[in-house]
Amino acid sequence: MVQTIVAILASIVGIISSLGMLILLMAGLANAKPAQLQQGKMMMWGIVLVQVVALVAAVWLMVKHKPWLASATGIAPFVVVVVLIVILVKIEW
Repeated sequence: MVQTIVAILASIVGIISSLGMLILLMAGLANAKPAQLQQGKMMMWGIVLVQVVALVAAVWLMVKHKPWLASATGIAPFVVVVVLIVILVKIEW
């Protein structure tokens, strides 16, 4: 039971981190050049894709009674967002 709650919370953290990154990208693209705008759109679609795949996989793993794998899958978008933030800060995008 506790494992399922952890898996659900991990999925919620993944969703919130993805939404936060989408908001940051949208705010950063307000005065972007066309090339940066295209890159930003691709990053946003990538984040959405990662989030949808992770959420579907986490739900499927919870149904299959594998809550710890579902937790790892649910938190994966958070890891992707952190890595993306580090990369964007490093290259000063």
